[in-house]
Amino acid sequence: MIEIKRIPYSLESLRRFKNSTKTNQMFKKLTELFRRFIYFEDSLFYTLSVIYVLLTHLYDIFDEIPYLQIFGLKASGKTRLGDLFEGLCFNPFNSSEISDASFYREIDKEHGGVTMIIDEADDFGGPTRRGILRRALRSGYRRNGNVTRCGPNGSIEKFLTFCPKIIINEKGIQDEALESRMIPIHMIKSILLLEKFRSSKIGKEFKEAKELIRSFLEDYRDNISERYLSFDSVKGIAGRDEEVWAPILIIAETLDTADDPFLKESKLILIKESMLTLAKKTILQRKRMQLIGNMDAQILEATRAYIEQAKPLNIDGGLYVGEDLCKSIKELWSIPGLKLETVSRTLKRYDVLTGIKRPRLKIGQRACYSLDKEKLLKLTNEYFVEGGKL
Repeated sequence: MIEIKRIPYSLESLRRFKNSTKTNQMFKKLTELFRRFIYFEDSLFYTLSVIYVLLTHLYDIFDEIPYLQIFGLKASGKTRLGDLFEGLCFNPFNSSEISDASFYREIDKEHGGVTMIIDEADDFGGPTRRGILRRALRSGYRRNGNVTRCGPNGSIEKFLTFCPKIIINEKGIQDEALESRMIPIHMIKSILLLEKFRSSKIGKEFKEAKELIRSFLEDYRDNISERYLSFDSVKGIAGRDEEVWAPILIIAETLDTADDPFLKESKLILIKESMLTLAKKTILQRKRMQLIGNMDAQILEATRAYIEQAKPLNIDGGLYVGEDLCKSIKELWSIPGLKLETVSRTLKRYDVLTGIKRPRLKIGQRACYSLDKEKLLKLTNEYFVEGGKL
């Protein structure tokens, strides 16, 4: 008989297995809570919500953090999502009516940290609410964020504004400076039958979930801090986008590596990759919205989309795009008065247009263009991927 020797686990491997089991349990518990009460059209937002909860307990590690922007029509679950964050986040302060002064004073007095949850913040959707509160939000995503106010007898008081913030309203935020600091979550009415949310009933589950979070922090806080200190860059994300997404990606990476290969049922695999996908999609959507009114950028972006989808015309052995390009741009960006001459002038101004043909009428085109695809790709990549300006 062949003797099979059993190699014992080292104490370190047993510790890692125990920690990964607890982490797996925590992630499943938090994800289950969000899935029971909240409907997200994009399932990546369940993972994001769990990671943001963890971030509120770890935010003092980072120099910059993102805000969450939750918006959508009535009865889409916005307030319920705010209630879930209140039950799970670190030291939450939830208010639907908060004055400018109360806002920054509340943050500053909580020296151990606070998570601000601002519900029904619909006056953030327009230009009317400005002043100190808006400036506090613009500065409060950074560790050194602060506002300065006059105190008694002409003294100067400085209040810190750095903390996680969750802003809930119907129409979103129409402020480019704030948008760049936020991760938007668009809520829609659920197509599923969700469990009713009752605070009295869910309190025990919140307590259990927070105990699992506490255990995760004990095991991985130092590890996350070390990862942040050695963090370099993320391909495809730059500037402020990299600043605000770095904490999300670092926590996601920690969840990935905390997973254990022996846990076959684990759901923690490739969390960082999924958050990187969400980051790039979110950044692209924001930049597309900012293109509205910038016709040059709209024409270049739509031209790239057109040549990637449409089959080029073969004219005298060369490959050309026809005047259908103009129609495609008009439909994509709702520019009914756009003329073919405007499109050609724009392409020429950016050295994308390399040739013009006026083929015979039987082809059905008044004019066709040959384009420098590499130049067009570079221009659109600079704007959409690397955050440059046209």
